[in-house]
Amino acid sequence: MKISVKIILFVLAILVTIAATEVYQRGQMIDSVHIVVRNAAQNPQDTSHFLTEVEILKLVRQDANIDVNNLKIKEIDTKKIENSIKTNNFVATCQVAVDSKGILHIEVEELKPLARILSKNSAKGAYITETGKLIPLSPNFTARVMLLSSQKSSDTELLDTAFWKTPDGKVFIDALKEIEKRPFWKAQITQLERDTKGNLVAYPQVGEQLIELGSAKNMEDKLNRLKTFYDKIIPIKGWGSYQLVSVRYNNQLVCK
Repeated sequence: MKISVKIILFVLAILVTIAATEVYQRGQMIDSVHIVVRNAAQNPQDTSHFLTEVEILKLVRQDANIDVNNLKIKEIDTKKIENSIKTNNFVATCQVAVDSKGILHIEVEELKPLARILSKNSAKGAYITETGKLIPLSPNFTARVMLLSSQKSSDTELLDTAFWKTPDGKVFIDALKEIEKRPFWKAQITQLERDTKGNLVAYPQVGEQLIELGSAKNMEDKLNRLKTFYDKIIPIKGWGSYQLVSVRYNNQLVCK
């Protein structure tokens, strides 16, 4: 019985100590802020970001109206900070927490651009993500992704969020994702141009041939046929033998 009482008293002492420590810690001031930005760059070794730490702190101070350097731990509203940071166009996710040492940790993951949309007015360019979200250009960082352009006199269609929600826009994104996931094509196709009928022409990194892809549909099959040109025809005929390669029509590979 005496042993049981001792155990109970020991457990109570531990709980009281933990509670007292927590009360003390919550009364402490925020010691510092540690910010981590997960890179949106294709190259994980690239430490450039769309957002800087200064801009993230600005979001916290101005949008959330929180001065993290003059608050106690118990006064920090982590959810409010997360929500303020998430309002930024470059942010995919955000997590905020305070540790026992009074360090405020802010971890931000940026949106990953799938392609960059060119505009005749360069100031109006944008990135498109795999979910069809348009994100603005950043003065801090330029993502090395495929370029998109339009032959239309008014090239605003690709810069319209509504387009990417249409069946044509969704198929276009599927085509971009198909190119993106294949290392060879991701490196070889530098730009896609969309004509007035919605057909695509690809500009390669290596070689001077224009590549006719036709519509954005069935991109996996078209890339497979196009790979035959590089694997079997180029080694025999050479790079300068053709000016145009077309996989526009089903079951065809046309070289001119």
